[in-house]
Amino acid sequence: MSPDAPISTLRFALRVANAFIVDMLVVSRGTRDFTDALILTTLVQSNSAPLAGDYELQQRYAAFDTPPPESLLRPISINAVATSLGLPFETVRRRTKRLIADGVCEAVAEGIRFREEALRSPEQRRMIDATYATVRNLYHRMKRNGCLDIMELPGRRAAIRSEEGAPVRIVWRAASAYTLRMMEHLLPAVPSLSRAFIILAVFRTNTDELPDGIRGGEGVAVEDFVPDSFRRPARASDVAAMLGLPHETVRRHLAALIENGRCVRVRDGVVVPAAVLARPNVLSAWGANFRYLNRMFAELAEMGVLALWDAELEAQNAA
Repeated sequence: MSPDAPISTLRFALRVANAFIVDMLVVSRGTRDFTDALILTTLVQSNSAPLAGDYELQQRYAAFDTPPPESLLRPISINAVATSLGLPFETVRRRTKRLIADGVCEAVAEGIRFREEALRSPEQRRMIDATYATVRNLYHRMKRNGCLDIMELPGRRAAIRSEEGAPVRIVWRAASAYTLRMMEHLLPAVPSLSRAFIILAVFRTNTDELPDGIRGGEGVAVEDFVPDSFRRPARASDVAAMLGLPHETVRRHLAALIENGRCVRVRDGVVVPAAVLARPNVLSAWGANFRYLNRMFAELAEMGVLALWDAELEAQNAA
Protein backbone atom coordinates (compact mmCIF):
# COMPACT_ATOMS: atom_id res chain seq x y z
CA MET A 1 0.00 0.00 0.00
CA SER A 2 1.29 3.43 -0.89
CA PRO A 3 2.16 5.56 2.17
CA ASP A 4 0.27 8.36 0.43
CA ALA A 5 -2.95 6.38 0.12
CA PRO A 6 -5.87 8.84 0.35
CA ILE A 7 -7.78 8.55 3.61
CA SER A 8 -11.05 8.64 1.70
CA THR A 9 -9.94 5.58 -0.32
CA LEU A 10 -9.03 3.65 2.84
CA ARG A 11 -12.39 4.60 4.33
CA PHE A 12 -14.18 3.49 1.17
CA ALA A 13 -12.25 0.19 1.08
CA LEU A 14 -13.33 -0.64 4.63
CA ARG A 15 -16.94 0.17 3.75
CA VAL A 16 -16.81 -2.14 0.73
CA ALA A 17 -14.97 -4.82 2.72
CA ASN A 18 -17.59 -4.70 5.47
CA ALA A 19 -20.29 -5.51 2.92
CA PHE A 20 -18.07 -8.25 1.49
CA ILE A 21 -17.55 -9.88 4.90
CA VAL A 22 -21.30 -9.91 5.56
CA ASP A 23 -21.89 -11.37 2.08
CA MET A 24 -19.29 -14.06 2.77
CA LEU A 25 -21.04 -14.89 6.02
CA VAL A 26 -24.43 -15.19 4.32
CA VAL A 27 -22.95 -17.34 1.53
CA SER A 28 -21.02 -19.57 3.95
CA ARG A 29 -23.76 -20.21 6.46
CA GLY A 30 -26.37 -21.53 4.01
CA THR A 31 -29.05 -22.90 6.30
CA ARG A 32 -26.78 -22.72 9.36
CA ASP A 33 -26.12 -19.76 11.62
CA PHE A 34 -23.19 -17.39 11.38
CA THR A 35 -21.21 -19.02 14.21
CA ASP A 36 -21.14 -22.31 12.31
CA ALA A 37 -20.19 -20.38 9.19
CA LEU A 38 -17.21 -18.81 10.96
CA ILE A 39 -16.11 -22.17 12.38
CA LEU A 40 -16.22 -23.63 8.86
CA THR A 41 -14.25 -20.64 7.54
CA THR A 42 -11.59 -21.36 10.15
CA LEU A 43 -11.51 -24.99 9.01
CA VAL A 44 -11.00 -23.87 5.41
CA GLN A 45 -8.12 -21.61 6.35
CA SER A 46 -6.37 -24.29 8.41
CA ASN A 47 -7.10 -27.29 6.20
CA SER A 48 -5.82 -25.51 3.09
CA ALA A 49 -2.59 -24.22 4.71
CA PRO A 50 -0.40 -26.84 2.92
CA LEU A 51 -1.51 -25.35 -0.42
CA ALA A 52 -0.75 -21.73 0.50
CA GLY A 53 1.93 -20.22 -1.72
CA ASP A 54 2.39 -23.44 -3.70
CA TYR A 55 1.59 -22.55 -7.31
CA GLU A 56 1.51 -26.13 -8.59
CA LEU A 57 -0.78 -27.41 -5.82
CA GLN A 58 -3.10 -24.41 -6.10
CA GLN A 59 -3.44 -24.96 -9.85
CA ARG A 60 -3.94 -28.70 -9.47
CA TYR A 61 -6.76 -28.21 -6.98
CA ALA A 62 -8.32 -25.07 -8.49
CA ALA A 63 -11.68 -26.20 -9.83
CA PHE A 64 -14.69 -27.50 -7.96
CA ASP A 65 -14.31 -31.02 -9.35
CA THR A 66 -10.69 -31.21 -8.18
CA PRO A 67 -10.77 -30.73 -4.39
CA PRO A 68 -7.53 -31.49 -2.53
CA PRO A 69 -7.38 -35.04 -1.12
CA GLU A 70 -7.92 -35.51 2.58
CA SER A 71 -4.24 -36.45 2.95
CA LEU A 72 -3.31 -32.85 2.04
CA LEU A 73 -5.70 -31.18 4.48
CA ARG A 74 -4.12 -29.94 7.72
CA PRO A 75 -6.47 -30.63 10.65
CA ILE A 76 -7.05 -28.02 13.35
CA SER A 77 -7.85 -28.68 16.99
CA ILE A 78 -11.07 -27.54 18.61
CA ASN A 79 -9.03 -25.49 21.06
CA ALA A 80 -7.26 -23.69 18.19
CA VAL A 81 -10.62 -22.86 16.56
CA ALA A 82 -11.97 -21.51 19.85
CA THR A 83 -8.86 -19.42 20.44
CA SER A 84 -8.90 -18.02 16.91
CA LEU A 85 -12.52 -16.91 17.16
CA GLY A 86 -12.57 -15.96 20.82
CA LEU A 87 -15.32 -18.49 21.51
CA PRO A 88 -15.73 -20.76 24.55
CA PHE A 89 -14.16 -24.18 24.02
CA GLU A 90 -17.43 -25.92 24.90
CA THR A 91 -19.34 -23.88 22.29
CA VAL A 92 -16.94 -24.91 19.54
CA ARG A 93 -16.86 -28.52 20.74
CA ARG A 94 -20.65 -28.77 20.72
CA ARG A 95 -21.02 -27.17 17.31
CA THR A 96 -18.18 -29.19 15.80
CA LYS A 97 -19.79 -32.37 17.10
CA ARG A 98 -22.97 -31.43 15.22
CA LEU A 99 -21.02 -30.64 12.03
CA ILE A 100 -19.37 -34.05 12.26
CA ALA A 101 -22.77 -35.71 12.73
CA ASP A 102 -24.01 -33.85 9.64
CA GLY A 103 -21.12 -35.27 7.60
CA VAL A 104 -19.46 -31.91 6.95
CA CYS A 105 -16.20 -32.67 8.71
CA GLU A 106 -14.52 -35.47 10.62
CA ALA A 107 -12.34 -35.90 13.67
CA VAL A 108 -8.88 -37.38 13.17
CA ALA A 109 -5.97 -37.76 15.55
CA GLU A 110 -4.63 -34.26 14.79
CA GLY A 111 -7.97 -32.45 14.98
CA ILE A 112 -10.85 -31.62 12.62
CA ARG A 113 -10.89 -31.50 8.83
CA PHE A 114 -13.43 -31.37 6.02
CA ARG A 115 -14.66 -34.66 4.62
CA GLU A 116 -13.98 -35.19 0.93
CA GLU A 117 -17.67 -35.99 0.34
CA ALA A 118 -18.60 -32.62 1.82
CA LEU A 119 -16.12 -30.86 -0.45
CA ARG A 120 -17.97 -32.31 -3.45
CA SER A 121 -21.53 -31.81 -2.20
CA PRO A 122 -24.18 -29.68 -3.97
CA GLU A 123 -24.26 -27.37 -0.93
CA GLN A 124 -20.52 -26.88 -1.24
CA ARG A 125 -20.82 -26.14 -4.97
CA ARG A 126 -23.47 -23.49 -4.32
CA MET A 127 -21.37 -21.88 -1.63
CA ILE A 128 -18.09 -21.93 -3.57
CA ASP A 129 -19.69 -20.64 -6.77
CA ALA A 130 -21.35 -17.80 -4.84
CA THR A 131 -18.03 -16.97 -3.14
CA TYR A 132 -16.29 -16.85 -6.51
CA ALA A 133 -18.87 -14.41 -7.90
CA THR A 134 -18.73 -12.28 -4.74
CA VAL A 135 -14.93 -11.95 -4.81
CA ARG A 136 -14.92 -11.23 -8.54
CA ASN A 137 -17.47 -8.44 -8.02
CA LEU A 138 -15.35 -7.06 -5.18
CA TYR A 139 -12.28 -7.03 -7.43
CA HIS A 140 -14.02 -5.23 -10.26
CA ARG A 141 -15.55 -2.67 -7.87
CA MET A 142 -12.26 -1.90 -6.15
CA LYS A 143 -10.40 -1.71 -9.45
CA ARG A 144 -13.05 0.60 -10.89
CA ASN A 145 -12.66 2.90 -7.88
CA GLY A 146 -8.86 3.11 -7.95
CA CYS A 147 -8.18 0.98 -4.86
CA LEU A 148 -5.90 -1.47 -6.67
CA ASP A 149 -3.75 1.38 -7.98
CA ILE A 150 -2.35 1.95 -4.49
CA MET A 151 -1.84 -1.73 -3.66
CA GLU A 152 1.50 -3.47 -3.96
CA LEU A 153 0.48 -6.32 -6.26
CA PRO A 154 3.06 -8.62 -7.83
CA GLY A 155 3.53 -9.00 -11.55
CA ARG A 156 0.61 -11.04 -12.79
CA ARG A 157 0.94 -14.48 -14.25
CA ALA A 158 -0.89 -15.29 -17.44
CA ALA A 159 -4.59 -15.95 -17.00
CA ILE A 160 -5.22 -19.33 -15.40
CA ARG A 161 -6.66 -21.94 -17.73
CA SER A 162 -8.29 -25.05 -16.35
CA GLU A 163 -9.92 -27.82 -18.30
CA GLU A 164 -11.95 -28.70 -15.21
CA GLY A 165 -13.60 -25.29 -14.84
CA ALA A 166 -13.23 -21.89 -13.16
CA PRO A 167 -10.64 -21.62 -10.34
CA VAL A 168 -13.35 -21.45 -7.69
CA ARG A 169 -11.39 -23.27 -4.99
CA ILE A 170 -8.39 -20.93 -5.27
CA VAL A 171 -10.73 -17.98 -4.75
CA TRP A 172 -12.61 -19.72 -1.93
CA ARG A 173 -9.40 -20.40 -0.04
CA ALA A 174 -8.10 -16.84 -0.47
CA ALA A 175 -11.42 -15.24 0.51
CA SER A 176 -11.76 -17.46 3.59
CA ALA A 177 -8.26 -16.47 4.76
CA TYR A 178 -9.05 -12.76 4.29
CA THR A 179 -12.36 -13.03 6.16
CA LEU A 180 -10.77 -14.83 9.08
CA ARG A 181 -7.90 -12.31 9.34
CA MET A 182 -10.35 -9.43 9.46
CA MET A 183 -12.55 -11.12 12.04
CA GLU A 184 -9.53 -11.84 14.25
CA HIS A 185 -8.68 -8.13 14.01
CA LEU A 186 -12.21 -6.93 14.77
CA LEU A 187 -13.43 -9.40 17.39
CA PRO A 188 -11.28 -8.25 20.36
CA ALA A 189 -13.01 -4.84 20.27
CA VAL A 190 -16.51 -6.33 20.68
CA PRO A 191 -17.89 -8.27 23.69
CA SER A 192 -19.37 -11.14 21.68
CA LEU A 193 -19.38 -12.73 18.25
CA SER A 194 -23.10 -12.07 17.86
CA ARG A 195 -22.69 -8.40 18.62
CA ALA A 196 -19.75 -8.09 16.22
CA PHE A 197 -21.76 -9.41 13.30
CA ILE A 198 -24.79 -7.34 14.24
CA ILE A 199 -22.65 -4.19 14.04
CA LEU A 200 -21.31 -5.31 10.64
CA ALA A 201 -24.84 -5.99 9.40
CA VAL A 202 -26.12 -2.62 10.64
CA PHE A 203 -23.24 -0.78 8.95
CA ARG A 204 -23.82 -2.82 5.79
CA THR A 205 -27.46 -1.67 5.70
CA ASN A 206 -26.47 1.92 6.55
CA THR A 207 -24.12 2.15 3.54
CA ASP A 208 -25.79 -0.10 0.97
CA GLU A 209 -27.23 2.78 -1.01
CA LEU A 210 -24.25 5.14 -0.79
CA PRO A 211 -22.75 5.85 -4.22
CA ASP A 212 -19.10 4.83 -4.45
CA GLY A 213 -18.10 8.43 -5.10
CA ILE A 214 -19.31 9.57 -1.68
CA ARG A 215 -16.41 8.82 0.66
CA GLY A 216 -16.05 11.81 2.96
CA GLY A 217 -13.01 14.04 3.30
CA GLU A 218 -9.30 13.40 3.73
CA GLY A 219 -9.23 13.85 7.50
CA VAL A 220 -10.11 11.66 10.48
CA ALA A 221 -12.30 14.09 12.41
CA VAL A 222 -16.01 13.34 12.72
CA GLU A 223 -16.88 16.07 10.19
CA ASP A 224 -14.66 14.34 7.58
CA PHE A 225 -16.94 11.29 7.50
CA VAL A 226 -20.06 10.83 5.41
CA PRO A 227 -22.87 12.56 7.37
CA ASP A 228 -25.19 10.34 9.39
CA SER A 229 -28.16 11.63 7.39
CA PHE A 230 -26.79 9.76 4.36
CA ARG A 231 -27.04 6.40 6.14
CA ARG A 232 -30.04 4.14 5.64
CA PRO A 233 -31.31 2.99 9.05
CA ALA A 234 -31.25 -0.73 9.82
CA ARG A 235 -34.20 -2.46 11.44
CA ALA A 236 -33.88 -5.41 13.81
CA SER A 237 -35.96 -7.60 11.51
CA ASP A 238 -33.62 -6.95 8.56
CA VAL A 239 -30.52 -7.75 10.60
CA ALA A 240 -32.13 -10.91 12.01
CA ALA A 241 -32.99 -12.16 8.52
CA MET A 242 -29.51 -11.36 7.20
CA LEU A 243 -27.69 -13.21 10.00
CA GLY A 244 -30.17 -16.00 10.65
CA LEU A 245 -30.64 -14.90 14.25
CA PRO A 246 -33.86 -14.72 16.30
CA HIS A 247 -35.46 -11.28 16.17
CA GLU A 248 -35.47 -10.98 19.96
CA THR A 249 -31.74 -11.76 20.11
CA VAL A 250 -30.98 -8.99 17.62
CA ARG A 251 -33.32 -6.55 19.37
CA ARG A 252 -31.60 -7.20 22.71
CA HIS A 253 -28.10 -6.75 21.26
CA LEU A 254 -29.13 -3.58 19.44
CA ALA A 255 -30.46 -2.15 22.70
CA ALA A 256 -27.09 -2.86 24.34
CA LEU A 257 -25.21 -1.31 21.40
CA ILE A 258 -27.33 1.83 21.67
CA GLU A 259 -26.82 1.96 25.41
CA ASN A 260 -23.01 1.78 25.14
CA GLY A 261 -22.93 4.31 22.29
CA ARG A 262 -21.89 2.09 19.38
CA CYS A 263 -25.19 2.73 17.56
CA VAL A 264 -27.85 5.41 17.74
CA ARG A 265 -31.58 5.07 17.25
CA VAL A 266 -33.14 7.19 14.53
CA ARG A 267 -36.65 7.40 13.13
CA ASP A 268 -36.65 4.17 11.07
CA GLY A 269 -34.06 2.04 12.83
CA VAL A 270 -30.45 2.33 13.97
CA VAL A 271 -27.22 3.61 12.47
CA VAL A 272 -23.53 3.36 13.29
CA PRO A 273 -22.78 7.10 13.47
CA ALA A 274 -19.74 8.98 12.23
CA ALA A 275 -18.74 9.64 15.85
CA VAL A 276 -18.23 5.88 16.31
CA LEU A 277 -16.49 5.41 12.95
CA ALA A 278 -13.97 8.10 13.95
CA ARG A 279 -12.88 6.21 17.08
CA PRO A 280 -9.22 5.03 17.14
CA ASN A 281 -10.07 1.30 17.09
CA VAL A 282 -12.09 1.75 13.89
CA LEU A 283 -9.42 3.91 12.29
CA SER A 284 -6.85 1.19 12.97
CA ALA A 285 -9.00 -1.20 10.95
CA TRP A 286 -8.49 0.89 7.80
CA GLY A 287 -4.85 -0.08 7.44
CA ALA A 288 -5.36 -3.68 8.54
CA ASN A 289 -8.20 -4.15 6.08
CA PHE A 290 -6.18 -2.71 3.21
CA ARG A 291 -3.19 -4.95 4.04
CA TYR A 292 -5.39 -8.04 4.13
CA LEU A 293 -7.14 -7.10 0.89
CA ASN A 294 -3.73 -6.49 -0.67
CA ARG A 295 -2.63 -9.94 0.49
CA MET A 296 -5.72 -11.62 -0.97
CA PHE A 297 -5.49 -9.89 -4.33
CA ALA A 298 -1.71 -10.49 -4.48
CA GLU A 299 -2.34 -14.22 -4.10
CA LEU A 300 -5.03 -14.16 -6.78
CA ALA A 301 -2.68 -12.22 -9.08
CA GLU A 302 0.07 -14.79 -8.58
CA MET A 303 -2.36 -17.60 -9.37
CA GLY A 304 -3.49 -15.99 -12.63
CA VAL A 305 -7.03 -15.34 -11.39
CA LEU A 306 -6.97 -11.54 -11.75
CA ALA A 307 -5.65 -11.84 -15.30
CA LEU A 308 -8.51 -14.23 -16.06
CA TRP A 309 -11.10 -11.79 -14.70
CA ASP A 310 -9.57 -8.89 -16.64
CA ALA A 311 -9.68 -10.92 -19.85
CA GLU A 312 -13.30 -11.91 -19.24
CA LEU A 313 -14.28 -8.29 -18.66
CA GLU A 314 -12.47 -7.14 -21.79
CA ALA A 315 -14.27 -9.80 -23.80
CA GLN A 316 -17.62 -8.74 -22.37
CA ASN A 317 -16.94 -5.08 -23.17
CA ALA A 318 -15.87 -5.95 -26.68
CA ALA A 319 -19.05 -7.95 -27.20
